[in-house]
Amino acid sequence: MQNTGAERERILVCVSASPTNADVIRRAAALSRSIGAELIALYVEDARAHDEAQARAVHDHLNLAERRGAMLTTVYGNDPATAIAEYARVSGITKIVLGKSPGRRSLFAPKGTLMSRLNELAPDVEIIIVPNRLTEDNRRFSLKSLLRRERFSGPDLLRTALILALCTGVGFLFTGIGLAITNVVLIYILGVMAVALFSTGYVYSVLSSLLSVLVFNFFFTEPFWSLRSSPDYFATFAVMFAVALLSSSLTSRIKAQSIQTANKAYQTEVLLSTSQLLQKAEDRAAILNVMQRQLSRLLEHSVLYYDMAEGGLAPEPVLYEIERDEGFAEVDLAGEREAAVWVGQNAKHAGCATRVHSQARCLYMAIRSEGKVWAVVGIRADNAPAIDEYRKNLMISILDECALAIEKDRMTREKQRMEESARQEALRANLLRSISHDLRTPLTSISGNAAILLENLGQLDEEGRRALYASIYDDAIWLNGLVENLLTITRTENGTMKLNLQSELVSDAVEEALRHLDRNATKRTIVTELPDDLLMARMDSALIVQVLINLINNAVKYTPEGSRIVIGAGRKENMALLWVEDDGQGVPEGEEDKVFDMFYTGVKRSPDSRRGIGLGLALCRAIVQAHGGEIAMRNIRPHGARFWLTIPIAEVNEYEQ
Repeated sequence: MQNTGAERERILVCVSASPTNADVIRRAAALSRSIGAELIALYVEDARAHDEAQARAVHDHLNLAERRGAMLTTVYGNDPATAIAEYARVSGITKIVLGKSPGRRSLFAPKGTLMSRLNELAPDVEIIIVPNRLTEDNRRFSLKSLLRRERFSGPDLLRTALILALCTGVGFLFTGIGLAITNVVLIYILGVMAVALFSTGYVYSVLSSLLSVLVFNFFFTEPFWSLRSSPDYFATFAVMFAVALLSSSLTSRIKAQSIQTANKAYQTEVLLSTSQLLQKAEDRAAILNVMQRQLSRLLEHSVLYYDMAEGGLAPEPVLYEIERDEGFAEVDLAGEREAAVWVGQNAKHAGCATRVHSQARCLYMAIRSEGKVWAVVGIRADNAPAIDEYRKNLMISILDECALAIEKDRMTREKQRMEESARQEALRANLLRSISHDLRTPLTSISGNAAILLENLGQLDEEGRRALYASIYDDAIWLNGLVENLLTITRTENGTMKLNLQSELVSDAVEEALRHLDRNATKRTIVTELPDDLLMARMDSALIVQVLINLINNAVKYTPEGSRIVIGAGRKENMALLWVEDDGQGVPEGEEDKVFDMFYTGVKRSPDSRRGIGLGLALCRAIVQAHGGEIAMRNIRPHGARFWLTIPIAEVNEYEQ
């Protein structure tokens, strides 16, 4: 019957390398299912070295616990009982399941069995013992297994010999100057600690402790140069050996813990830096590249990934190889693609060290969020030590962060598309509203004047007909300019406007613009100031001519008849400067920055009968910015306005070619 209380029970199962630990995990999983409790598998990792068989056994047991639905956790400490009790206290554990403990395994281990110590340290937690079937012989200390774990090397043996020789030399120095023999004992204890610090195995500490006693006996006790010694020294030898052994053991453990701490700090730093790098990634490909490199840093394995497209996995993987595992040169990636496809379809692990496609040489994992797989990661795992659970948890965290970053990038881009779509929709609505309103006047004028001509042609004199023709012509030219602006602004908004950049004379562009002005321009005085007839700019001449036409016609529209309009050009550093200046009323105070906004027409009507829809100056800004220049305006005191723009100057050699 499942637990229906307000708080769900939490069961902790202890993981070890014991052959019976698999049975303990299965029984804990069955118990958690029967009462509806949450199952947590805890492994206490200490600083002592373990052989490959033990590491593989722990890895297999953790995988078994994960398959049985347990949440995996690793803590660090030399006292398993204290580590388990502290974790149980802070995590709200209600039951602890562990195998029967054989008791203390070393002279310096805390007194009592694991069960008895847990009863003392966690009295409020129910402890369930699963008896094991190991014989006493299997649980005894094995010197053979200890030696098998140790890695003997010539350099370490040489360091041990040199340190003991140095201690012996210092001992002769001390006795030569008359210091007490106890000082020599301290020198050898210091030497044993040095051996423990600079060697890579526990056996060197034991060996140096034994050798230090023998060397001290040989050189510094009577009879000298002999291993025979007075019974008075036996207690000294025993204490010296015990102190040396204890000191070396503590030094070795501290050294191992410092190495372990440094490794965990580095691995944690990789995880933290991953979050920072993912935040800076600009798109999905950059996110996946960050994930790939950070996983390789964390695991020290070569990493590949397949991106997921609409039709499934990408055809080819993206590889990131390191020298340590020889990369993917010898891996049949085409043959292993089936494992990656399976992961992409099922969002589960497959490949090396799993039950699915176990013959693969890579471990394949999915980057997923909310049931959707974004990519499949492959880790070269067949020719390197197994990935421990701590790094595996960090790896899963990196994959989860990557999935969240991809999801965030997708949502951001979707939001941008929606905002762009809304902006385009607003633009279309404004265009339709403006066009429907502002085209009515010229179209009504054209149709009305045409009707008058058709109905009263014989009754109109020459002057009357000419006035009607001129009005129809002006309205048609205005409509044509509007259509040109609409087409150009549409191309700039949807990104299809392509510049045909050429080295052109600025004076030619000005002259071309003057030939296509509004007919009312003849009623103003237009002056050009072009001191440098050979000034050349890198531009699309048709578009720049359109800009000049808009600026000049804008000056014509907003100035009374007889006004003076100046068009000029010159140099400004490496840019060509063009300006249009008039002596009209200028722009109303406070609206100077709005004149280049789309659909801005100002609050003041122009002198002619038509009102623009606010596209001309917005189009000018888009064209000039596309050329890499800028456009602006300022009012002239006491009255008037000056519009100016810059475009890059063309290099002379480009013109000569």
